[in-house]
Amino acid sequence: MKQAGLSLVLLSILLTGCASTEKIANNSEPHVVNNVLISEPLNVDYKSELAIAKLTQIINHAKLEKEKLAQLLYDRGVMYDSLGLRSLAQLDFRRALEHKPDFADAYNFIGIHLTLMGQYAQAFEAFDSALEIDPNHQYVNLNRGIALHYYGRNKLAMEDLEQFYVKKPEDPYRAIWLYFSEASEDLNGAKLRLIYNASQLNPNQWSYQIVDLLLGNISEQTFIDNMGKNLNSSRELTERLCEGYFYLAKFKLLVGEEESAKNYFRLALTTGVHEFVEHKYSKLELSKLYELARQRFNNRESLKTLD
Repeated sequence: MKQAGLSLVLLSILLTGCASTEKIANNSEPHVVNNVLISEPLNVDYKSELAIAKLTQIINHAKLEKEKLAQLLYDRGVMYDSLGLRSLAQLDFRRALEHKPDFADAYNFIGIHLTLMGQYAQAFEAFDSALEIDPNHQYVNLNRGIALHYYGRNKLAMEDLEQFYVKKPEDPYRAIWLYFSEASEDLNGAKLRLIYNASQLNPNQWSYQIVDLLLGNISEQTFIDNMGKNLNSSRELTERLCEGYFYLAKFKLLVGEEESAKNYFRLALTTGVHEFVEHKYSKLELSKLYELARQRFNNRESLKTLD
């Protein structure tokens, strides 16, 4: 799920054609290995690098008003983020705030990055700042809700994700993230709510398959097989695999299959779709699972010592 695009006409022009629209050839189906679909990771398009170079030249040499400079820094930060260069993106977002302190979008991205680093208190401050500036920001409730979910504050997460959901109940991803927060508190109640929310969704959307998976309406293998159907481009396949494997991993966690979840999170990361929230949080999910495994190992060793 991609959250925000670039806002400047300059970047729209520079990036025209960046996304691969190459049709999947009739004789080239998605690769299947041990009943799992795989794809090559997204390549960095040279036009993306060119766009960053052009922006850098303008930022460093053009005389711009503070607000215009802040926008350019933010847009370059978004591009860095889409390439997985989070440290460079973070620097640009913070520089943008120096020139425009009321830049809600910059605070939103900073909050996401702080969440990924496990710096939750600072992340909540960034999200709160964004909402103070723009109470109707489209994605802050989602991102703060996700941060609260990973921080273990599920009741607060439910409040944010509920607000995000009601603004566009026909969006399957909103129903899905609300379900995750609710399932952490009451799995059966969350399923009943998702059944109702699913009635407002278009079953022909690809993302509806995720809802079907979570409700147990389709099997794990059917879900995987369906990810490779009705595709328009190789990029669409890669993006779909990024999303699909992340949500399949989350489903596996809910049913207690941690090792399978780890493998699916790893598969989501191999797609290289850095701009998708599913790619961003796959690494965080793995870190949490590794930490949980270490704690269990240490506990077992402590019990052996006591024996």
